[in-house]
Amino acid sequence: MNDAQDYINLTINDNGGAGSEAVRVSFDADVGAPDATGSFAVRADVDNNNDGTLESDGVQFETLTLTTERSISSGGTVYLGEEDVDLTSFSGVSAGSSSTFTGVSGDADGSTASVNDGAFADITAANNFETGGYNVSGNSDGRADFFVVEPQVTDLTIYSGAGTGGADVTDGSIVTDTDTITVEADWNFDEAENVSITIEDEDGLEVQSQLTSNTGLLEIGESGGNVELSDVDDLDTGEYTVTVEGEDDLDSASRSATFTIRDESQSISLSESTATQGDNVVATVTGTPGTYGLLRIEQGDTDDLEAGNANASQVFANTGDVQGRFGTDDLAGDQDEDYVGVVVDMDDEGEAQVRILTSDLDTTTLDVEFVEMDSADTNTGTLQTAFNASADDSAELTVQERSINISSAPSVVRIGEEFTVEGTAPESDTVKAYARIDQNYVPLVDEDGDFSEDDVDSNGEFSLDIDSGSNISLPDSYRIAVVADPVDDDGTDYLAAGNQGDEIDTDTYSEFDTKETVTIRTVEGDLTAQVSSNTIAANVGDEVTLSGTALGQGDSVRVYLIGPRGNFLDAAGNSQDAEEIDIDEEEFEEDYDAFSNRGQYTFIVVGQGRDGDYASDYGFGGDALQSDLTPQQAVAIVNDEYTGAGVDDQIVELTISAENPQLSIDDFTTNGQVAQGEVTVSGTSNREDGTTVFVEVLGQNENVIASDEAEVNGSTGEWSTTIDMSDVETGTYTLRADDDEASASLEFELVESVSTPTEEPTPTEEPTEEPTDEPTATEEPTATEEPATEEPATEEPATETSTPGFGVIVALIALIAAALLAVRRD
Repeated sequence: MNDAQDYINLTINDNGGAGSEAVRVSFDADVGAPDATGSFAVRADVDNNNDGTLESDGVQFETLTLTTERSISSGGTVYLGEEDVDLTSFSGVSAGSSSTFTGVSGDADGSTASVNDGAFADITAANNFETGGYNVSGNSDGRADFFVVEPQVTDLTIYSGAGTGGADVTDGSIVTDTDTITVEADWNFDEAENVSITIEDEDGLEVQSQLTSNTGLLEIGESGGNVELSDVDDLDTGEYTVTVEGEDDLDSASRSATFTIRDESQSISLSESTATQGDNVVATVTGTPGTYGLLRIEQGDTDDLEAGNANASQVFANTGDVQGRFGTDDLAGDQDEDYVGVVVDMDDEGEAQVRILTSDLDTTTLDVEFVEMDSADTNTGTLQTAFNASADDSAELTVQERSINISSAPSVVRIGEEFTVEGTAPESDTVKAYARIDQNYVPLVDEDGDFSEDDVDSNGEFSLDIDSGSNISLPDSYRIAVVADPVDDDGTDYLAAGNQGDEIDTDTYSEFDTKETVTIRTVEGDLTAQVSSNTIAANVGDEVTLSGTALGQGDSVRVYLIGPRGNFLDAAGNSQDAEEIDIDEEEFEEDYDAFSNRGQYTFIVVGQGRDGDYASDYGFGGDALQSDLTPQQAVAIVNDEYTGAGVDDQIVELTISAENPQLSIDDFTTNGQVAQGEVTVSGTSNREDGTTVFVEVLGQNENVIASDEAEVNGSTGEWSTTIDMSDVETGTYTLRADDDEASASLEFELVESVSTPTEEPTPTEEPTEEPTDEPTATEEPTATEEPATEEPATEEPATETSTPGFGVIVALIALIAAALLAVRRD
């Protein structure tokens, strides 16, 4: 479908006959370019007599609607290989136009990819897409708009029977009279497409079409879902491979498993084909109803156990179907192989289960063998025959070593911070953290001084809190070791109270079975502080915000505020007091309303440093804060308390000035004139951040012509707003600004347009002759200056008044007058 009209010319020969006939026309429409979205009309033009005259012109009988398969919004996920994805929800991406995307994370970081059409985007390697986050090129935030993920089929399980309650026969076997199997799959791209199921026999021929699906489809529509396939008993014996894969664009993502159809009715299957040493695995056996069966494991596949009855009890649990546990060493006569085994009763249903304990099995892939016994008893002769017989069926079990996986740990830690190491340690009870220091491993503690230990939960997960201000308080790189159930070869338990604090050498560390390490670098902490304003209005209740970052400084910082009279103040202005401010996510903040007097105030912020302790408790339970000090003395005393040899406390010192409330208006005129329209007015103020400034335009009788409000920016001491004077008549007006404590005004003339004087050309300078030097006049004696008497400051609100166009002239006249006065005094 495109801008040109596509048509089919169909000629039909009518050989007479019926007076009314119908013709069915079927056609395939190639939509062509991927920008052909929307609705398209299909019509028919009919020329009954083939004489060039249309008896039916443009009869519309169908509408085709084309849409994209999937639309992605901000933060969404697409899959590598997915096609026809709609990305037009992102700014700058449109249908029918090409777009370029910049990789900002993962493998895609720093690369670019492009698509020809934003509505039908192909997220393929051919378009240079890789896994990772992508930002629409041109967006300035640098964050990922969407993420490209590798499509994966993460799990495939085959069950015997209908539903997932039957035996897991993945890579196992079923008997020939089994009618149904259930295929269950997990995949990460189910929002994009289903997975299809194919089953191949040993010759590579697909046989899934011979089976009946309970859904009518050979597909699974949701990750974790399943399909039941019946008529399996019509298949021949042999091994079959089940494959699930993406059913459309993502067919590169697949997973396969096998099952075997056996002639014999005896079979064994395991609840898990892979287990961590210490896991329990359930074995299910089927056989002739009413008989006994023997499950056996070769002695060589145990962890150095002898093949006796007692050791058989360490491998097989005494569950309900168990009739006895035996080892070949305790049977009379010669045996072909050494085994430990368990006898189970398959009762009337011909099925039994037993739990296999893997703690004492070797870490290897071993065979769990099943033999249907000749009779339902545990007599010695029956056992001997069963142990020597060939296995009727077997299942492979892979036993893996207990392991620790550290899933989360910082690479860099500021000394004094508590950090967390998280991970998994399946089949372990407790984990403990050590640090390699010199040739020993030193136990670590948390910020409360308790040893860094944690019980592994039912999901196999742990979380260890470690204080970087304890044994790893020197800046360096440390190997942090996480050990599970630390017991050495001599049986010493390092979780026991008497051994918890013991350092261990490298030889003892090597005796621990389950351990993992991670390298963490410790660095010096950092303390920063700033105030929201360097000046503040005194005695009007204005506040200043003290804030900062405290990295590796413990849970709080101490703040001493010293006033202009040398007294210590807390945040509320109470005298002879100080503040302790909590640190939250490495930041602190406090509002101070303590500025009742004019003058200079000094903040001293103190952090604990890397040792986690303050050098002094001055004013915090130690010596009381002193009074009758000068500001300089008070500052010096606090600094002396937290400095000196061996002290690593960090100190930040800040000063602010408290003054009378002040407000000013910047001259916004041009030679005293302002043109009608929107006018931006601004000024300065020493009031706190967010203080409201009321701005009014007053007429001759001080009636309000226009008004607005502005807020003071405390960090810059400025305010600004825009007043619309488009409809105000020309004339002379006064702009007044007021914050309830100080005010200022400025007179101006409102005109239709501001007249700009034309500059006269500068005349060419003529060369001038240098005058002959005259003798220098003798200087008069200088009169003795009288010392100026300083008037005491009066705390009155400052009011500034400006006259339009004369501010600079008045200032110049004042400067000239001052200069003349100085000359006279000289």
